[in-house]
Amino acid sequence: MRRNNIYTAIDVGTSKVCTVIGRLELSGELEILGIGLVPSRGMKKGMVSNLGEVADATKESVQQAEFNAGTKIYSANVGLTGTHINSSNTIATLDNRDYDNPVSSRDIKKVLKASSEYGSMDVDDSRVLHIIPRTYAIDGHWGVGDPTGMHTSTLAVETHVIQGSSAPIDSLIKAVSQAKVKVKGIMLEPLASAKAILAQEELEMGVVVLDIGGGTSDMAVFLEGNIWHSKIIPVGGFQLTRDIAIAFNTSYNAAEEAKVIFGSVDPSAIDLDDEIELPGFVPGTHYDIRRQDLCIVLKDRIEELFNLVLGELKECGLNTVPPGGIVITGGSAKIQGLVKMVEEMAGKPVRIGVPSGISGMPEDMQDPSFSTALGLLIADAESNGRNEWYATSKVKNRGYLARTITRVLGLLGSVKNGINSQIRRSKDE
Repeated sequence: MRRNNIYTAIDVGTSKVCTVIGRLELSGELEILGIGLVPSRGMKKGMVSNLGEVADATKESVQQAEFNAGTKIYSANVGLTGTHINSSNTIATLDNRDYDNPVSSRDIKKVLKASSEYGSMDVDDSRVLHIIPRTYAIDGHWGVGDPTGMHTSTLAVETHVIQGSSAPIDSLIKAVSQAKVKVKGIMLEPLASAKAILAQEELEMGVVVLDIGGGTSDMAVFLEGNIWHSKIIPVGGFQLTRDIAIAFNTSYNAAEEAKVIFGSVDPSAIDLDDEIELPGFVPGTHYDIRRQDLCIVLKDRIEELFNLVLGELKECGLNTVPPGGIVITGGSAKIQGLVKMVEEMAGKPVRIGVPSGISGMPEDMQDPSFSTALGLLIADAESNGRNEWYATSKVKNRGYLARTITRVLGLLGSVKNGINSQIRRSKDE
């Protein structure tokens, strides 16, 4: 089996670790070769809390995928989330260019480099993950998609810069590396999910992606085909289950089962006589609760989550949900009544995002809980020599002890003469 057309993605989540191995065919189609899915261990709110447990779970997932694919993997594109992630919208300019010399790739790298330097967090351990160019301007005229070959005295770029704290990033890299897999790239998870579930028309119209995972809900806003805002909200499926466990004095596992089987965010649709039997903490004890009461607990937490989402839109300068509406994905997207409830709150279309566009995808992977893993795989294949709307961080591994991430497009160098950078930060804290 040829190695240069094999791609791998690893989604190390709070609830599961999913490894997907795919092959890019000569026709351009991406085919699934094998998957490995195991319960996650050692993760909390999207971040590593026990390095050894995460490494063991990742190794198990990788070995399953290798067995199913009939091939061994050595590197992977890995997803990242966590509340340490921050973003900002930045404008940088490259002044005093020789007008007669057309814009080159070197010019573009310089101006993007300037964006990253001024878009970094004001803390010592920050690390740039993505520099995503939204639009360019030549001599003050915005709306240029690719200025290469054009003539201008001043080149400007508006970018979305995403950064995170070094410690949780390095912990994730080390855990995957201890599973004997080189981390060749890291991608913010909502960007990956968007790759798997959004249509180009939705990107152009403007759309919100919300990936409700086990430990966090990952939000990305797209306008005019480009990323506008990203945010990690520390509320996920774990909090929903924990609310049930606390409200009804039952175990976490029993609460999770009740959420999955009986959960809904539309209590009014539930018969008042419907009851659920839950185990008590004392072995052998059980008691009945009204199903409607369980659904009220879920509804309250989901309402809180989407009020946070709508608040984030206002924080990034949008007074309303974009015309493309909200696409919800992730394991908790399957809660009954969710689409109707969010449509009423947002006043715009809402749908559940399911991965598509990959051949040979098993039926059970056509599920919102696999959006991130499959999006990471698509991104890994598409970034092979292409310039996409995201820029995936490249990682340098020193043996199996990964220490540093190389900032995209040479971000660690100093800004050279001739660059006069300006910044416009959004309130993405």
